[in-house]
Amino acid sequence: MLFGWYATDTRDTAVVLESMAAALRVNAAEDVAFWTVGMVGIGLLERPVADEQLSREPARRADGCCLWMSGEAFDWPSHGSIRGAAESRTLAFRSRLLEAITAEGPRAIADLDGEYQIALWNPRSRSLWLLNDRFAALPLYIASSPRGTAFGGGVRGVLMAPGVSAEPDPQAIREAVTFGGYRLGRRTNVRHVEMTPPATVVHVAPERVTTQRYWTWAELRDGDATDARELLEQTRAGWSVAISRRLVGARRPGLTLSGGLDSRAIVAEASHQRQPLRALTYGVPHADDVRIAERVARAGDAGLEFVPLYADGWLERRTNRILETDGLMDLVDLMHTEVLERLPSAFDVLLSGYVGDAVAGSTLYFAGAASDFLTTMPYYGGTLSLPCDEALSLAEALIQATPGPARFAPYEHKLPQSTNRITAAARPYAIVRRPFVDYQFFELCQRIPSAWRANHHWRERWLVSTYPEYFARIPNQRTGVPAQASRARWQVTRAARFAWRQTLRRARALGMRVVVPERSYHPDERFWAKADARSRIEGTILRNGSISCDIFGRARVEATLRDFFERGAGPVQVIGALYVFEHYHQSLADSLLRAKAHVKEYAC
Repeated sequence: MLFGWYATDTRDTAVVLESMAAALRVNAAEDVAFWTVGMVGIGLLERPVADEQLSREPARRADGCCLWMSGEAFDWPSHGSIRGAAESRTLAFRSRLLEAITAEGPRAIADLDGEYQIALWNPRSRSLWLLNDRFAALPLYIASSPRGTAFGGGVRGVLMAPGVSAEPDPQAIREAVTFGGYRLGRRTNVRHVEMTPPATVVHVAPERVTTQRYWTWAELRDGDATDARELLEQTRAGWSVAISRRLVGARRPGLTLSGGLDSRAIVAEASHQRQPLRALTYGVPHADDVRIAERVARAGDAGLEFVPLYADGWLERRTNRILETDGLMDLVDLMHTEVLERLPSAFDVLLSGYVGDAVAGSTLYFAGAASDFLTTMPYYGGTLSLPCDEALSLAEALIQATPGPARFAPYEHKLPQSTNRITAAARPYAIVRRPFVDYQFFELCQRIPSAWRANHHWRERWLVSTYPEYFARIPNQRTGVPAQASRARWQVTRAARFAWRQTLRRARALGMRVVVPERSYHPDERFWAKADARSRIEGTILRNGSISCDIFGRARVEATLRDFFERGAGPVQVIGALYVFEHYHQSLADSLLRAKAHVKEYAC
């Protein structure tokens, strides 16, 4: 990730950068480099690079303009091809970028397919441009104080800058307990730190900080396909190219494999390209999801390692990740971080299937009504949630703020806050590449008419017809039947699975040694309600000085916890969001002090 400090007084810049690096580094194997030019200090934190040609040095022009880049790019149609992602990490490529952006402005990267952050310093205007990709894949946070402007890939790094306040944002937890456990739009847990929207250039100058879009969703062709067979062939070809691009240069590619369809689509195409993958599957033993993942791995000749969730110390492991993920992943989603330490030994490139159901299917797809957007977020309701009318007003405001058709509001305001957090947490441990947001493939999928998307009809047709051995025979975890199976078969299978589980439970109650397979690979309610976990969760949320209790009222928070633990009522994400928010703010100050102390010890 990139991070830095823009200030008129540069005497403390070196110390600020060191402090930011100390706060941001989560993997001891990460390398850090610093540069100071004019009024700005830039830091780059990345995993080690073995290839000597992949320099981290900025591109420079004779007029003093400099450009840094973190992340990767895979294609740049308007400015020539890219021969593999490794090329985008060379000094020569950054020089191409610098020339294009200085000549054409930020619009030059409108079709730069990749997941990246770019910083460009212009000494003549004493200004800094910060740019990200279409999907804001690498989070970029910004905060200003009277002494300057800080930016970085983690909130905790920005908070190390002089004068930047760590004051909690009450609206953050209100939104988290209302919508899926996460905040919306630019919001973080800290009042004065904001996340940069997708496809945005942040202009930092002595007078002010401004943002503008260099590309918008309105530029996409929207649901205009008429020939299903032609679009199907284009989709197959586009997916093949997306996978191929993301395999170039990978020595040990792999993925986290579930029983769903998206990660399976990656395994299927990679095997067709004769590139077997390694896979990590996590969950509870004998869960449906795990058993289906095992079948997919066998079909694709993928080496599979199973990592059990809820092994001893699970709550401690997740809690230890709260600060490094800036308190922006609730306790449910933090399960994905339990495998991070295994990533470097498992594979060097992680191919992520996240957002595939949204890109090619009907998940998150809606026509434009605020009530429909509210459902996709999802809106929880309940004692602590924003009232429905207030939530509807917020949904409408987010739709109006979306630069393009309303249906892209989730890509603008939800996915950078939810899904991107999971892949961002993995980046210090492996190179992360997401084929479903390949620009060419994504644009193809936006041509799917809404009627074809209904109930994932188009996605299932594409997958079953292209990879029958993976999708026509192996069931989807959500339904228990293969894609495109009839609704009648799904209902019969659903009833049969329920009856079989009930039979096994009765047999176990009679003392027989049988295993009852879990329907879900993460049955959170059952494990969170165990005495030790419940005590810690409640103790953290209800602590003296609890921010949540101040915001919602202690009685309401206590009632919410009681309903969840004793009656199984309410979404687990609400409890997970409260726990993470409280722990984050309870431990944040000490964490920042430790980072500063580390810098002082290093200097001594």
